[in-house]
Order: sequence, then C-alpha cells, then structure tokens
Amino acid sequence: MHFRVSRNGAFSDEDVYYQPDTVAGYIKDGDNVLELGFGNGSNLLYLAHCFPGAHFTGKDLQLLERDDVPSNVTTLQGDYSDLSQIADNSMDVAFAFETVVHNTDKEKIYREVFRVLKPGGVMIVYDYALSAAYNTFDAHTQKAIALISKGCASAMIESLDELNSHYTNSGLTIERTTDVSDETLPDLRRLERKAAKIMNRPTLAKLMFALLPEQFVTNIIVGYLGYDSCKSGVITYQEWLLRKPKQA
Repeated sequence: MHFRVSRNGAFSDEDVYYQPDTVAGYIKDGDNVLELGFGNGSNLLYLAHCFPGAHFTGKDLQLLERDDVPSNVTTLQGDYSDLSQIADNSMDVAFAFETVVHNTDKEKIYREVFRVLKPGGVMIVYDYALSAAYNTFDAHTQKAIALISKGCASAMIESLDELNSHYTNSGLTIERTTDVSDETLPDLRRLERKAAKIMNRPTLAKLMFALLPEQFVTNIIVGYLGYDSCKSGVITYQEWLLRKPKQA
C-alpha cells in the first residue's frame, strides 16, 4: 500500500490512513477523482466509501477484480502514462502514492495529469526523493541508493530538485511540498527489524533468497537499508500538493 506516517512518533496500523485522509481533504460530492497505480484498491475503495457522491477512476496494469467495488468506482487497465480514455479537463482531484517512482518518464505522466485535470484541479503525490543529486554521494551511498531502487522495483530514485522540475515542466504548479520523512521512521524501523532477523542469519537468508520470488527478496533489502537511509537524510519521503493553474 504505502509507508505509514506516524504523526505522534509511534507506529500504529491506523497511520496507514494518513495519505488517503489527506487526499480526502480536497474531495467534495460531485467530484471526479483519479488514482494512478491503485494496486490492491485499498485507497481507491476507502475514499469511494467516504464519498459516495463522488466518482472515482483508477488506472493500473491490472483491473480491480474484487467483490466489494462500489458503483462509484471505475478501473482502467494499462500504463497510466497514457490516460487517453479520460477526457481533457475532466478530473477535480488526482493522486498517486509511491507509484510514479517506478517510471522513468515522469514528465510524460504529469503532462497527462495536467491534461485531464480541470483548471484549478489538484494532484497529491507521496513518493521518495533523494536529498541531493545521485552523483553527489560517495560510492558507498550510491550503492545503497541503487539497491533500494532495485528493491522497490523502481527507476533510480531522483532528487527533490529533479522531481520538482518534472512537475513544473509539465505545467503544474507546486503549491506545497512537505517532508514527512521523520514520521515514516517508526514504520521503517519496524521493517528494518524484520529484515535484520533474516539478514543476520546467513544460512536462512541464502535459503530464502534461493527459494522465494525475487520481489520478496528485494523487499527484504529495502527493509534492511531503508531506515538508515532515511534517518541519515539520504532518501526522503515527500508530500506534494500540485495544482493546474486556473488560467490553463
């Protein structure tokens, strides 16, 4: 789903609602809302139940095949860098949680978001960002960044400045950027401890790496390195509020 944001500094399962509840603050009845990369549908369905008078559209590589999809939800199958099924100026709110990081051509995605948003419409993004350009870090840190990127099945994680340029180059205005890295540390610490139980037992680790799917194995690496990378300020977790100008 996404990392939990713990505002009180202590991990709780309820923290998983922080991101969708933030998006909820921009939705009203009658709105058209778009999610890029809905995954298992948790955020899309949660918001759809909160706002039965709004309509929600999600696009991902697989359709949402569940029995509990309400009538105000439509899912589209395919790469969300192509939103050609969605009309110009038709969406009031769009959001993406930890998904655009997987793509190499982010400006293509945000040009499409700009096209489908109504003038004045908002886009809320939660994603990872390096605190500085990749080539400014030493070789040891670069290797850690590369391992985390691979473990997330993402493109190489980009810097905050690089990501901001993708938004503005696409025509979107950055209304607010919030660093919530510290608030993700309780969740990252929990994941690190779980990963360490495996990584600190070499025989078990080798056996698991040999038998389990690659995605599970690489996620263990992310858990093992994520806390220190965030705690040291190398990788940050950011919240963006973007807006399509009303005159666009």
